[in-house]
Amino acid sequence: MTYEIKLIEADIRDPMDGSMTFGLHHEDKLCGKLEYTWDDKMFASVFHGNAPSLPVPAHPTMLLQRAVAAVYALRSEDHAVLSDVFRDHVVTINIEK
Repeated sequence: MTYEIKLIEADIRDPMDGSMTFGLHHEDKLCGKLEYTWDDKMFASVFHGNAPSLPVPAHPTMLLQRAVAAVYALRSEDHAVLSDVFRDHVVTINIEK
């Protein structure tokens, strides 16, 4: 099962200070939100939604980890910050039943 990760908003002030919110989509329907915040002292991530009721249920930590890993995997020297990846890539994650 493939979910598309779409950027909802990003405020990256510095590599060690920012926030991003992704939408978790399946068949163009928003299924949940993935929120990340960080600074030089902490990193936090939150899943907003009901993971057991997703088209393919998955633990929220798996969704959070795979989404950010997918963005990092597509990042190149042309992307000054992580959110730049969404300018020229469709970001997806695959969750098995």
